[in-house]
Amino acid sequence: MLNFEVGDRLRAAAPRIAEATLGYDYARRPDLIDRYGEYGRTRYREDILYSVAALSGAVDADDPDIFQRYVAWLKVVLVCRGVAPDDVAESLRCMVSALSNDAPGDNSIAASYVQVALEELPAMPIAIASFFEPANEVHIIAHQCLTGLLRLDAAAARETLDDVIAAGMPLGRIFCEILPPLMREIGRLWQMNEISVAHEHYCSAAVQSILSGYYDRMFGAAQRSERSLLVACVEGEQHEIGARTIADLFELNGWRTGFLGANLPPRDLVTLISQAPRKPDLIALSATMPAHIVKLASTIAAIRDSSNIPIIVGGYLFQASRSLAAKLGADGGVSEAGEALAIAEALVAAKR
Repeated sequence: MLNFEVGDRLRAAAPRIAEATLGYDYARRPDLIDRYGEYGRTRYREDILYSVAALSGAVDADDPDIFQRYVAWLKVVLVCRGVAPDDVAESLRCMVSALSNDAPGDNSIAASYVQVALEELPAMPIAIASFFEPANEVHIIAHQCLTGLLRLDAAAARETLDDVIAAGMPLGRIFCEILPPLMREIGRLWQMNEISVAHEHYCSAAVQSILSGYYDRMFGAAQRSERSLLVACVEGEQHEIGARTIADLFELNGWRTGFLGANLPPRDLVTLISQAPRKPDLIALSATMPAHIVKLASTIAAIRDSSNIPIIVGGYLFQASRSLAAKLGADGGVSEAGEALAIAEALVAAKR
């Protein structure tokens, strides 16, 4: 079960926690201002706010592993941008002090989550290996696409995919086997500070443009059934390629799909469902970060208040947290596109 009381209190107190963490750390180590400057202090405060949001989500879900995975991700981000691992550890220690001494209410559970992450921090990596396996056929294709994207040549990436499709590779394999490692590798390169935010945005936009070029083939690839799906990214979620890939894969397999894009408020989704001439057979919601858990829960609750449509959830959050979907009240949780299709077929068949 989810309990948002402590998480909501942490979210409300996030600015106070950030200021207190900064205060403790800069008092203990006044040389930080010389080492990182005022810009570094500003970014430090932003990082604490993100960390409090992740911590709040972990507390919501009663799952310390969620925060531990976030810290492991953050350590790589910071170290690859010149922050010493010891500085990351000291920041967590100061956050424990802020939670214990400066935030309202009993924050012992949240402080214990931070303490667990602090204890595991030395064993967490400072770099992430490539997701591409050199001898893997589809990873070789994904790497060729990435090579084009990194030199700002989306046409080259498109030609690579066109060539393998012409050679007989089904579109479904593109969605399930090439796009996921390609997007993970792009994310890894940003995490490792090997590409900029602008470069990452270019790659993501180029992939979406390439996918849109396959719509004519996709919509005519299978006989359409009466099964229908709505796909949306929850409010605050800006990463939409994974959700769009799900919608495209379902369309390719005969479903009638509606992709509603990023950052969709719950009330607008519920209004759309209520006004639809025919209710969808399934709703798929996407989220990536722990901070989105509260929005996922509110969206699912809003849908449940007005309908009994089956709901599946997916995204990075669910790759290592298999119990989270059940805690949220969803009918299934998925970490990859092929899995989503199998679960959806079973849910719709059971309902009918």
